[in-house]
Amino acid sequence: MKKLLLALFMLLSVGVFVAGAQKVQASGSPDGVVRELYRVHHNGKGGVFEAKGKKYIYKYFDQKLADLIWKDISETPEGDVGNLDFDPLYNAQDTQITNFLVGKPLTKDEESTVLVTFRIFGQGTSIKFEIHHSPEGWRIKNVIYGNKSDLVTLLSPHP
Repeated sequence: MKKLLLALFMLLSVGVFVAGAQKVQASGSPDGVVRELYRVHHNGKGGVFEAKGKKYIYKYFDQKLADLIWKDISETPEGDVGNLDFDPLYNAQDTQITNFLVGKPLTKDEESTVLVTFRIFGQGTSIKFEIHHSPEGWRIKNVIYGNKSDLVTLLSPHP
C-alpha cells in the first residue's frame, strides 16, 4: 500500500511540474510576453500603467523602460497627466479595438521584434515591440509607433 501511495504521489508531482513548466514556457517567448501583457492590460482596465501596476511594469519591460514608465507614473502629481496621456499599448486615448493580432516574432540572437496589428475605430494600426532576452527572460525594451515616435523617447527627459 505504501508503494502504491508513493507511486501515486510521484505521478502527481511530475504532472504538477510539467503543467508548471508549460505555463512558464507560454510566456517565455517574445510573442508570449506581448500576448501576456495585453491580456493583463485588459484594454486599459488592468491597471498596468497605474501605480497598482508596478509589478507588471517590471515583469514585462526591461529595467530602463520600466524605470521610465514608473517614474512617469510615480512623479506625476495626482490629478495631473504625465507623458502617458494615452494608452501605450494602443497609441490612443480611446480604444475600440477589432481585428487584434500579435504577429510571430522576428528573432536574431538575443533581440526580437513583434508586430501587433489591430483596427481602432475602423482604422488599421500597427505597433512594433522591440524585445531582448535578459537573465530574467524576454523583456520589452521599446514600443515603436507608426508616427516615428517610441515609448522610450516619449518618456525620456528632454533637454
